[in-house]
Formats: sequence, structure tokens, C-alpha cells
Amino acid sequence: MSDGHDFTDTTRNKHSQQGHQGRPRNVVLYGESGVGKSSLINLIMGRDAAKTSPDALACTTTHAPYDVTISGQHFRLWDTAGLNEGSEGTVPAVMAERNLTAFLRGLNQEDGVHLLIYCVRGTRATKALQTHYKIFSAVIRDSKVPTIIVVTCLEDFRPVMAEWWNENKDELATYGMQFSGYACVTTLKDEPTESPDIHQRHAQSYNDVCRSILDHCSQTPHRTWGTDTIKDQRSFLAILLQKLARFVGGAHHDQDALKASLS
Repeated sequence: MSDGHDFTDTTRNKHSQQGHQGRPRNVVLYGESGVGKSSLINLIMGRDAAKTSPDALACTTTHAPYDVTISGQHFRLWDTAGLNEGSEGTVPAVMAERNLTAFLRGLNQEDGVHLLIYCVRGTRATKALQTHYKIFSAVIRDSKVPTIIVVTCLEDFRPVMAEWWNENKDELATYGMQFSGYACVTTLKDEPTESPDIHQRHAQSYNDVCRSILDHCSQTPHRTWGTDTIKDQRSFLAILLQKLARFVGGAHHDQDALKASLS
């Protein structure tokens, strides 16, 4: 939700340059295939940085990082591969699990996770949003990783996009879904041929999601995983890996091997 602050184009187009001070904080986007995670990253980046697909199948086959600066603060956005496509999608279960193992091992070496963004379609029934949320929430609840929800595909929602949250927040809470913050957006490209309404909604979407990231992203990973950073962080990643491995069909893999992959 916006507080009226306008993030300029010059701010959102700064990314991964020599001379930036400090390490970027890791922001991981997750959700069902086709909800618009890549399009959301492009919205935040202000350019077509991530590959997108017009259909419901994921086009992201690896966990790709995108560095961006928002109001002078440095973030690394992670576009995660789809985990719920089955054998028909571009990311088979075995590949998704293997990619996820490498992804979590990399984050273990790159300061952990500072913020999770749960991406959902505004046209999706709220009860159906539980699946991915529950996989992460069992770990997130204990580790206190902040999570925000970003609702996409709201370009036609009336009267204003933020009304989606007002209409659905109580039902989300009924299903046990709790969030530190939210943003209701459209990820449609801001083409010259679009209507003035879409231009306004695109700008509002950018401002709202950037404000939510700034407001809720943890400053340091050790505050996320407690006092014993290395031990707690490894525990978080190991548990999350095992839960997601089972979700994509990897339940028969040896658990010791999974833990060893994070060593």
C-alpha cells in the first residue's frame, strides 16, 4: 500500500554496479507457476530483466537473481522456479528439486533470506492459496522471516486495487495465512497505447510494492534466525529444502543426502 511517496525511474533502474556499499539483502519470490513472479520482478526493475510467459506454465527454470536499488537500499530479488507443474511443465519435479538444492545452498553462502514475497493471482480463490503458504509457514513461523503478499492481475479490479486486500484479508486470516504487509498490483507493461487508467495503476503498483519491501525487509539475517546465525540458518534451509523436496516428488530421497547437500 502506498504512503504517497514516489519512487523515481532513476532509483529503480540502478542495479548491481561497482561502488555500491554493502551486500544486497535477499528477497525470495515464491508462489504457484504462472502467477507473475517474473513480471513482478520486471515491474520492480523497471525493465524486461526476467523472462515471462503468457500461459500458466513457468518459464523460470532456475532460481535467478536480480539486483536492484530502491531508495538507496540494495536488494537481490530471487525469481524461483515453478514447483507445481508436474511432468507437463518446463520444470520437471526432479529438476525443480535439484535446482532448489543448489539455490538454498547458495543462499546459505550468501547471507540467508531477508524477506519472502508470496505472489498470488487476484482471481484465485483465497482458500486455494494455502498450499504454498503452508509449505513455507511451518518454517517461517519459527524463524520469523518476514513475509508479504503481493496480489497480481488486478488491472481490472474496481474501484481500486487495494480493495482486494480489504475484501479478502479476513478470509486469509481464517485459513491461517498471516502477512507482515501487502501490495495489490498489476504487472502489465506500461505501454504507450495503454489507457490512462493502466498507466496510473502501473505507477501505483510500482510504488506500493517498493514501499512494502522497504518497510518489511529484515536488515540483517542474524535477526531473522536468532542468536546462533550459522546453526539456525542451516536448520531453516535444511527443513525448508526437505519440505519442498517432498512437495515436488522427492520424498524417497535420503534425508541425510539432502542435509549433506547444504554442507
